[in-house]
Amino acid sequence: MLLKHAVDLLDEGVVITSQDFVVTYVNPAYLHMFDLHNEELIGRSLQDLFPDEEKSKQITIQSITEKKELSVERLSYPWRGKEMILQVYTKLFEHEGEMYVITRIFDQTEVAKEEKELVHMIEEMTANVVTIAKGYALLPLQPILREEQKHILLDRVPEQCRSQNISRLAIQFSGITDINNEWAVLLKNLVMNLQLLGIEVVLAGLRPQVVMQFTQNGIQLEGVKSFMNVQQATKYFLETGYRPAFKT
Repeated sequence: MLLKHAVDLLDEGVVITSQDFVVTYVNPAYLHMFDLHNEELIGRSLQDLFPDEEKSKQITIQSITEKKELSVERLSYPWRGKEMILQVYTKLFEHEGEMYVITRIFDQTEVAKEEKELVHMIEEMTANVVTIAKGYALLPLQPILREEQKHILLDRVPEQCRSQNISRLAIQFSGITDINNEWAVLLKNLVMNLQLLGIEVVLAGLRPQVVMQFTQNGIQLEGVKSFMNVQQATKYFLETGYRPAFKT
């Protein structure tokens, strides 16, 4: 009784199933998670309760059938019109000569939603091409804090420039206080990708210490002009009216 009372108090969902797939116990957190009632589950087979469940999502049934403990960190689980994200762990045990499986379920739906929103925010901050005039745009660079930001820059910036018909792009460095070899490689690849698309790239707002690091790291960007600030770069764009020259 003490153990049951303790499990009843857990925030995670807990369900105990016999070796013939019959539900013998569920805790209140499980019932709340799936909006179910105790009498709907106890004494019934999982196969009867969830007949339309995809096999890949039948974690408890798999655990019993294969007689092994399973761990799923991120399970996309559709339930009553909404998509849940679950963590599921199973553990086998014996009681009075019979085998049972205890399944622990953690609802990570809100966490996944917050992560998705964070990723979207990082994408918007990392690759935010801002149009400043027809065909001219600004890319305010942000510090690289996560590995995926590198891929976001290389993938999204050229795509945004292409979709917005950008022919000239000023990369603003005022938010960058440090640049290393990894940054150098990333910047070279980004500039090269943009130039191959026919986009003229200029740099603006480099801090003195960053300029020194450019020199120390041997960073050379062919055909790339540099300006003290965005205003100078914008003036250059508007006054020169650059058009790519193609060899015939």
